[in-house]
Amino acid sequence: MLCVGHVALDLMFGIEAFPAQPTKTPAHSFHQGVGGMSANAAVALARLGADVGFVGPMGDDAAAQVFRAHFEREGVDVSRLQVTPGQSSSISSIILDARGERMIFNHKGSALSAPAEFAASWLAGVDFLLADPRCPVWAQRALVLARQTGIPSLLDGDVSPLADLQRLVPLADWVAFSEPGLQGFHPGNVNEGLQAALALGSQPQVAVVTLGPRGLYWLRRGESVQHLPAFQVAQVIDTLGAGDAFHAGLGLALAHGMPDREALRFGAATAALKCQRPHGILGAPSRHEVEALLASQRF
Repeated sequence: MLCVGHVALDLMFGIEAFPAQPTKTPAHSFHQGVGGMSANAAVALARLGADVGFVGPMGDDAAAQVFRAHFEREGVDVSRLQVTPGQSSSISSIILDARGERMIFNHKGSALSAPAEFAASWLAGVDFLLADPRCPVWAQRALVLARQTGIPSLLDGDVSPLADLQRLVPLADWVAFSEPGLQGFHPGNVNEGLQAALALGSQPQVAVVTLGPRGLYWLRRGESVQHLPAFQVAQVIDTLGAGDAFHAGLGLALAHGMPDREALRFGAATAALKCQRPHGILGAPSRHEVEALLASQRF
């Protein structure tokens, strides 16, 4: 499996509650980690037992070595990592409250806007492609090449410029939106948004929107919208990386040929378990843990 897209240096601060107005707020915890949509998905896939690589542009700064060490530690193939000379990497400040909710302040690295050419050889031996819209030039090239070579694909439809989503959504087999991502893509109700995603072209076969504790909805081309409830968890500790864990679980299940509902359940269970653990994607579960949750909650 190959994840194409964003990697960022994450500075995570834990606080009791978000202030009502700008002020100084003491943090009771701090953790420096690595995030980014596709980077997180790659780590979650490795923890689920997948043979996975990550490719994304990053700057020639100190963060590059942090990224490389992080992926190697997590068992993600780094042979395709690309350092862009003279450019900067992305950095995010992430504030987590006691309920596990988060606010993210992200500075998009210049490497995402000035990447080297995406190499077709990077898809050699790949069985499934996951992409995000943070580097739209690479995502577009990867999705087009995947379609030409018969590699199934999944696009992460998180909050992004509308023009980027409109150019990428028609190229993927599956598109999974966050709730704000779908609203940004097509304001209105869920049904209309999912239909709009499939109407952009003939390539997308399934559009999904995740709604946190309200579960998710999905629409397969030619069928009606369906709903999947959320898994019940004992306590939400940290929602950071939950969406990326969902994409990883869904992608792995689809790569194994699971039917729509089973694949979506696998992704949702992966995300639910991650929410019970701190430090972002470092809380991603193993495949054994996901299968145990699937067996304990049948719906």
